[in-house]
Amino acid sequence: MRMLRRWLGLIVAVCAVAGPFAAHAEDAGARVSAVGQSYLQFNMCGNACNHGDLAVVHNLEQTIETDQPSVVTLNEMCANQFERLSGDLPGYAGRFDPTGPVCTNGSQYGNAILLRGSGVEPVGSWQLPNPAGDETRRLMCVRGRPAGVPSLVACVTHISFKAGNIGAQIDAVAGLLRALPGEDPVLLGGDFNTDPLDARLNPVYDNRYDAGTGAFTEVDSSVAHSRAAGGHLPGVNDTTFARQKLDYIFLADGHWSGSRATVVDAGGGLSDHGALLATTSLAQSG
Repeated sequence: MRMLRRWLGLIVAVCAVAGPFAAHAEDAGARVSAVGQSYLQFNMCGNACNHGDLAVVHNLEQTIETDQPSVVTLNEMCANQFERLSGDLPGYAGRFDPTGPVCTNGSQYGNAILLRGSGVEPVGSWQLPNPAGDETRRLMCVRGRPAGVPSLVACVTHISFKAGNIGAQIDAVAGLLRALPGEDPVLLGGDFNTDPLDARLNPVYDNRYDAGTGAFTEVDSSVAHSRAAGGHLPGVNDTTFARQKLDYIFLADGHWSGSRATVVDAGGGLSDHGALLATTSLAQSG
C-alpha cells in the first residue's frame, strides 16, 4: 500500500505540473488542455466512531496535505469537525450540508465538500425520499474552479443503508443531476451503501457498464468498465468498508481520461471506512 500510494502521489504531481501545458487539440479555435486532478471521497464516521472528536480530522488533514486533492467529498461529519478542517486548510473552500440528525456533542451532522483553490458557489441541496423511514438523507452540489479548471460542479450524497430506501434515493440523485443546468463537468462522491453490481445503481452508471442507463463513469472502474465485485482486476472496485465497495467517485459531462483510484486510510484507523483517492485528467476548453 505504501508503494502504491507513493506511485499515486507521483502521478498526481506529474499531472499537476504537466496539465496546464498539455494542450493537445484545437476545436474551432479553442485550445483544449488536459488538467491533472485528484479527488478524495471519505466517510469519516465523525459521530458514530468519533463522537465529534477532532483526532480523525487531524488525520484527514494529513492525508489532504500530502495528496492535495482538488475535490474532497465527506460523509458522516459533525459541524465542529468541518469548522476545524476548513479552518486548518486555508487553501480550500467548502460547504457543510446538515442532513437533520445531531451529533452526540450537540453539533449538526451531515455531508461536506471542499475544493482546492477559489471559493465555491452553491448549486443546490435536496432532501432525498425516505420511504423506509431512516434518518434524513440529502444531495448537495456546489460549483467551483479547482486547480485551474474553469468550472466544475461537485456533489456529495450519503445513501441510506435501509433496503427500502436505496433504489428510491439513487433514482432521485440521478434525476436531480440530469436536471442540473449548464454543461460543466460533474463529480459525484459519496457512500452509496451498496456494491457496484446492485441493479439499483443502474441509473448512475453509463451504458459502457452492464445495464447502465445513467451518465457517469466511476474512477475505480473506468478502464475496465467492470461492475464485478473486486473487478477481477487489481485496483478495480476496491473495497472501502469491510470487504465491500460502498464509496464511489462518479464523473460525467467532461472529457475525463486516465482515471485511477486506490483506497487509503485517511482517518488513521479512526473511521470504519477507507477513503477512495483518485487521479484523472480533465480536458477543458480555454
